[in-house]
Amino acid sequence: MKSDFVAVTDHIKDFSIEKEILGDYFEEKISSKTTILLVWHKDIDQNFLLKHPSIRAIVRYGVGYDNIDLDFCMKKNIIVANTPDYGIDEVSDTAIAMILYLTRKIGKLENLAKKDSKYWIGKEINQNMRRLNKLNLGIIGLGRIGGSIAKKFLPFSKNIGFYDPYIPNGYEKVYGINKYETLSDLLKVSDIVSINTPLNKETKGMVNEDFLNQLKKGSYLINLSRGPIVKNKELIFKKLLSRELEGYGSDVWTKEPPLSEDNFYNALKDNISNLEGRVIVNPHTAYFSEDALHECRSKACLTCLDIINKRNVNTRII
Repeated sequence: MKSDFVAVTDHIKDFSIEKEILGDYFEEKISSKTTILLVWHKDIDQNFLLKHPSIRAIVRYGVGYDNIDLDFCMKKNIIVANTPDYGIDEVSDTAIAMILYLTRKIGKLENLAKKDSKYWIGKEINQNMRRLNKLNLGIIGLGRIGGSIAKKFLPFSKNIGFYDPYIPNGYEKVYGINKYETLSDLLKVSDIVSINTPLNKETKGMVNEDFLNQLKKGSYLINLSRGPIVKNKELIFKKLLSRELEGYGSDVWTKEPPLSEDNFYNALKDNISNLEGRVIVNPHTAYFSEDALHECRSKACLTCLDIINKRNVNTRII
């Protein structure tokens, strides 16, 4: 008789992959028999877990696990695991695409081409454009995604540095890039800053006024991490309006979906001219492709089988 049953909390509508891999261990709805959860966006907090006392393990479909109460899980000896090694190419490709879009002024020039035919015959372009191989890319967090961004940016420019206090010495030699000992040192020399860290107690609110004030004037900021890494997005908005920040690319927002009274988001929707082509926002989808989604779901299910069969779980958080 089976003692473990796996259920999905949210987001997934078609359970074909889960059923194929988990077989009889899978149930379509959470019940009193459910012992392992597959989680997408749903907040798994103390109240939820108290309502479902049979839960002994939680597996996140995605990389981040900030929607799970780790302290309570640790107290109750609940296993928590994630799926960190899917969608790496998709996210790093998105970062490179955003960098190229912003630095090459793709969106702005597209609009100029449509609005004024004189640009086709030599009208002056005043868009603060610099040659990409003259710009310095600073990567915060040289994990799987940060490392992939570094490798993909190298053909464009050799001017790459990173800050990651958890990476041992020597990685800079492997990648052929520069390592900075402090975040401040990295920010002060970078024309483009890409944030690729998990959301935790150390990184929450990391992009604050002090962070933004240390950026070079006219720099670009890319955030493909988590929304709450930004302490106050209004500060980014102000830096963009004053041109201290030349461009901003983000796959995340401090509140998802953005609130109706969000000034920054409303300005983007209204297409105010000062931000035209200088900001690009995706709805937390940098990870997405059909291939990545299948890989994510398959690997999460295989992690469930590892837990069921008492095998070592390499992606275990606690």
